[in-house]
Amino acid sequence: MSEAGALDRESTGGQSTANRNRPGALVLLCGVQLMLLLDFSIVNVALPSMESSVGLGEHGTQWVVSAYALGFGSLLLLGGRLSDLIGRRLMLVVGVTAFGAASLVAGLATVPGLLIAMRAVQGVGASLIAPAALSLITTGFTDETQRNRALGWFSAATASGFAIGVLLGGILTQLAGWRAVFFVNVPLTALAVLASFRVLPATRSTTGPRTYDLPGVLLSAAGFVALIYGLSQVQDNGTRAAVTIAAGVVLLVVFVVVESRAAAPLVPLGIFRNRTLSVANVASFLIPGVMGTTALQLSLFLQQVQGRSALGTGFAFLPLGLSVAVAGPAAAIAAGKFRPKIVCVTGGALVTVGVFLLSRITADSGYAAGVLPGTILMGFGFAAFFATATMAATAGVPEQLQGIAGGLLNTFQQVGTAAFVAILVSLATQRTQSLGAPTPAHQAAGFQTAFTVGTVVALVTTALIAVALPGQKSGAEAIN
Repeated sequence: MSEAGALDRESTGGQSTANRNRPGALVLLCGVQLMLLLDFSIVNVALPSMESSVGLGEHGTQWVVSAYALGFGSLLLLGGRLSDLIGRRLMLVVGVTAFGAASLVAGLATVPGLLIAMRAVQGVGASLIAPAALSLITTGFTDETQRNRALGWFSAATASGFAIGVLLGGILTQLAGWRAVFFVNVPLTALAVLASFRVLPATRSTTGPRTYDLPGVLLSAAGFVALIYGLSQVQDNGTRAAVTIAAGVVLLVVFVVVESRAAAPLVPLGIFRNRTLSVANVASFLIPGVMGTTALQLSLFLQQVQGRSALGTGFAFLPLGLSVAVAGPAAAIAAGKFRPKIVCVTGGALVTVGVFLLSRITADSGYAAGVLPGTILMGFGFAAFFATATMAATAGVPEQLQGIAGGLLNTFQQVGTAAFVAILVSLATQRTQSLGAPTPAHQAAGFQTAFTVGTVVALVTTALIAVALPGQKSGAEAIN
């Protein structure tokens, strides 16, 4: 069976229904995507309460975070391919159902093992949802202007997830306890499943046989599990982490070799001949990695160095979330009037300046002068970058491969975040330890070092986009 025959076209009546339901579909998909990204930071804020309530211990607390990242990052390619072969709405519904059920059980958990296991199931559900949601937008909005605007809103939901999660996590934990950060997902996922059947088009797979690349699935999943797990262990055991990371890299190299010879590969390697896609994915490994790590370390700075509460830290992130929400749709409009490349470079430059400003903060820095300017610039810049990078990563990709394109983009983002968290947190810790006692001033110096390195990475990435990303006005025109 050919790739192009993997999915039948919808009937004319189905297309008419899809057209009528586009606004509702966009709201649903943005909401589901926001929920996935919220879950990273909303749980982080509640970790101290979880630790004392369930008896997690230091390593258990880390596994609450890592289990979700492992389930999410390791199966994104499979999730994207299943969306292409079986159906995007079906995969979204299956993923949302798994996510909601796992959230319910996690909220009821009284032992560490069950809580950590449900976090992994949440991650697996997210790995099905993310590529399905993105490909439903890129295939459901056929007009380029409408598609870019939809991607702008979708990118704003994605990029603002961390900041809103910090705020919501602080509010829920303080008012209702840590279990509320899981229970809040249950009615949201139930509503999303019901709405999916009303507003999302159903894709029908052909009745012919489908071919699945089992070796590719196993190698990619094992490789990404080893890589992400190894990165998460850098602080605790550098030698073991290095061995695990090396094993992950070897497995992924073998995966590429297998894919190059497979008759029906999990990832058709020819997709990387799309230069726009390739550059966008490399950039999405770097800038989201810097942005995610900077936001995480800024939240630690506000709590550990300046002594803010979880709720106060959440409100400190509110301007970041608001700036992203405003800039995402605006970036899509600007991309239509100018060139997406110009907007993408501008976004990278703003992120660079924002992280640089944060690299100047000290233990005594005030919020208005020391923190707020950098966070606002990062918010505007990241939204502009993320919207146009998403456009580039899906531009010129055939409809039957949009799911795997979404899986690739999300995989690069997740692995990039894991890598930069490991690298920059390690650098911050080493700098603090080199200064002696962990006083607020010494801790602040550690964060300064990490933010400085992040500034350099963001600057280099911006230059890469300016030089390597094709500059045609339309993403589709950039691919031959």
